[in-house]
Amino acid sequence: MNVRRLVLASQSPRRKQILTISGYEFEVLPTQISEIPDENLNLTSKIRQLASQKAHACLKMRKPLKELGILVLGADTVVVLSDQILGKPKDENEARSFLRRLSNSTHDVITAVSLVDEPTGREAQGHAITHVTFRTLSDAEIDSYIKTGEPFDKAGGYGIQGAASDFIKRIEGPYDSVVGLPMKTVEAAIAELGVEVERRNRDIENRFSKVRSDILEAVAQAKRIPGSARLVAVSKTHPATSVVDAWKTGQRIFGENYVQEAVDKMADVDELVRAISEGTRKDPIEWHMIGSLQSKKVKDVVGKFALIHSVDRISLANEIDKRARERGIRQRCLLQVNIGDESTKRGISKKEFLDLLQSVVKLGGVQVVGMMALPPLETNLLKARKTFQELRDLFEQARESLPENLRQDFVELSLGTTHDYQLAIEYGATFLRIGTALFGERT
Repeated sequence: MNVRRLVLASQSPRRKQILTISGYEFEVLPTQISEIPDENLNLTSKIRQLASQKAHACLKMRKPLKELGILVLGADTVVVLSDQILGKPKDENEARSFLRRLSNSTHDVITAVSLVDEPTGREAQGHAITHVTFRTLSDAEIDSYIKTGEPFDKAGGYGIQGAASDFIKRIEGPYDSVVGLPMKTVEAAIAELGVEVERRNRDIENRFSKVRSDILEAVAQAKRIPGSARLVAVSKTHPATSVVDAWKTGQRIFGENYVQEAVDKMADVDELVRAISEGTRKDPIEWHMIGSLQSKKVKDVVGKFALIHSVDRISLANEIDKRARERGIRQRCLLQVNIGDESTKRGISKKEFLDLLQSVVKLGGVQVVGMMALPPLETNLLKARKTFQELRDLFEQARESLPENLRQDFVELSLGTTHDYQLAIEYGATFLRIGTALFGERT
């Protein structure tokens, strides 16, 4: 079978992400066309024509390859209400008009794709139709959404991701078509052309497989219960597509260090997982905040993260308590100890740890479920063992200092990174924060 290099004739971030998590190697070469279809064509033919024009325009710009041919992918997405295409709104008034018309009604989102095979000149096309039903929108909701600026670069004046996701009552049809690229349609067109497309290196599968195997072996050697040491994949600075790649291997717990990066990434990951799961989320992702947390950022963390690993001062605990009470929840947290008193690391000192614990457990909005530490990086195994034992002893001492009803909660020990997770398992770690061994070096 002839191998082709895929070229995407679009600058859409979502289309690039969907192609990436679908495992394709590709280049991006966006093109500009007039987007005025032949009025004599029916609706779906018009959209397919636009996708084809994008692909052919790109083909004219891209030089052929000697070693292998190129396969150009063009796509076009439109929102259709009562047989009328709603394009990108020109201003606030048109955006408001579109959203009012979409309110409490069902419309179609149609995405057409066209693949042109450069060596043979053959073309394969297809399209997908998804029915989207909006709930009733108030004028205040519409105005608030318009102020976000999201409507102006999106067909129909909304994107299924972001704030507008709350507008949607029901979706019938391919979810990824609404996002912008129906992969079943794309893959059917590739199969029709009878070519093979370059695929991405799936090294991440091998990395996760090795780490999981190492964890299982270390747990068995420590004579612990299988599953008692859970993997937290540290995805900080890695893109949403890498998280989704990890999700596809079965990973469900991810750790982030930086609040704004994490919040943006969480939304992207949610959208992409829905796209490849046909709109369903059977196994939700559990997000952990593992980095240093500023009090002013707490409002963006409480209730969004299953566990905060890095509570190291009473002022931070008080802010978490306040925000959790406002939401009517108890936020699960770990207290972070700086066992080596290192100036480059956060965490409360060993001497002050028990006092902090006794203060935080009194807060009704905070559920203290254990301890976190990032011990000094030691090349000397004996010194490393001494530190890990010291941490284990502190964990047990802290647990014993609590009354019975609180002691039952204090069971988690977040300990171990790429460099020492097997040793951490030996000393009772229940959460292993591993990044480099899974995702490679940070960029």
